[in-house]
Amino acid sequence: MACAEDKRIRRVGRQIRDIFPVLLLCSFVGCTHYEPDREHAQRIISLAPSTTEILFALGLGDRVVGVTRYCNYPPSTSEITRVGGYVDLNYEEIVLLRPDLTVLLTSHRDAKAELEQMGIRTLSTPHETIADIHQTIRMIGNACDRKDRAKSLLDELARRTQAVRDAVDGKQRPRVLICIGRDTQSGQMSGLYIAGRHGLYDEIIEMAGGVNAYQEEAVAYPQVSAEGVINMDPDVIIEIVSDVNPDADPPTGTEIKQHWEQLRTIKAVREGQVHVVLGTHALHPGPRYVEFLEQVARLLHPDCFFENDVHD
Repeated sequence: MACAEDKRIRRVGRQIRDIFPVLLLCSFVGCTHYEPDREHAQRIISLAPSTTEILFALGLGDRVVGVTRYCNYPPSTSEITRVGGYVDLNYEEIVLLRPDLTVLLTSHRDAKAELEQMGIRTLSTPHETIADIHQTIRMIGNACDRKDRAKSLLDELARRTQAVRDAVDGKQRPRVLICIGRDTQSGQMSGLYIAGRHGLYDEIIEMAGGVNAYQEEAVAYPQVSAEGVINMDPDVIIEIVSDVNPDADPPTGTEIKQHWEQLRTIKAVREGQVHVVLGTHALHPGPRYVEFLEQVARLLHPDCFFENDVHD
């Protein structure tokens, strides 16, 4: 009996140990009489680089009290408290920051449930298409009393997008492959993740005056082999590489471009139409998508523009 009682006591002890941090945090919030501003958020946590960029673009940077480890633009985000990553959020840190709004993605379903269970207001935003980006700008503008600023930003994005459309109108459309991920450190041309159909990159290719070389319907970001790329035989290849690379000695843009010489039979390689775009602006579905759109248009139709600011 004594042995069973000892086990029961140890089990209860473990339960108390496990829930104590949450109880302590909830007690802390209660003792401070913290009341969220349900009308206009003043203390905001952003759980995605794209939403962080939108918050700053709307002039809300001074209200952002927490971001993820992947949020790196604008540079001032380096001074903001980190609350983990996509799948390893630090909920204790989030509670201690006392947010009255946490902005996340629609794919953050588990995080949304956890946060709302703790009484934290959330705003789930879409991020798959250009229309989603525009909708997210409106949603954040409405939630944070920045409707006019959101409208101005959307008007500017529409103006720049239309300028690209007008410039490439009537031009012959090359077949374009956008590579968004591979092992650039090894230099091996295998396991390439590329832009599929019906997403942000497919839209950008179309608006920039091209056509997606990948025509299958099934997967948004398919993984293809070198043979698969050879079979597609694109006219233009654009590889996106983040300029925030954890490798101690990452390859340069020139070295990354040289990797493609292994696939010399491809038209884009033979004709010198392999381009490397450096920077997170091409990877984060935020307002800087228009910069990538302009870059792609200049690559596909350089004769339509007076200058070329693409990083090769």
